[in-house]
Amino acid sequence: MFEEFSEKSVSAIHAAEALAEQLEDQSVATGHLIYGLTVDPSVSLHHIFNDLNVDPDMFSEYVGSLPREPEMMRDAPFNRHCVTAFERAQELAKELGARSVTPEHLAVAILSIKSGSCYETLKEFSIEPSYVTILIMESLGYEKEQIPDWF
Repeated sequence: MFEEFSEKSVSAIHAAEALAEQLEDQSVATGHLIYGLTVDPSVSLHHIFNDLNVDPDMFSEYVGSLPREPEMMRDAPFNRHCVTAFERAQELAKELGARSVTPEHLAVAILSIKSGSCYETLKEFSIEPSYVTILIMESLGYEKEQIPDWF
């Protein structure tokens, strides 16, 4: 399923799966994914959130306190918001001419989803997803005008 994803993206997805398992969730949600993307100190999102005074443990703790999100299908590993994020990340990587989907592409895609556990967590921490998206795009060397217009 993740042939087009970089090794770091796959590692982030595995970290998200581990958090979902630890929290005894039926499927991986966007809150788990954003946690997975912030764990690796070599990923720009880790540093962006550190600058905003949010560390990975804050994500995992808050996601654990949220109501459980429904799974996509019975026993599906990822909920519908994650599937949308994976699709959008692939679209963004392709638009930007990247060889693989990086954690930054995946983060931009997750931040474009205006519901789910990632969105609720960012609201709790008073973090505007569009601001973080701009910071991620800048870390990749792109202008904010190159951010996809997803709704």
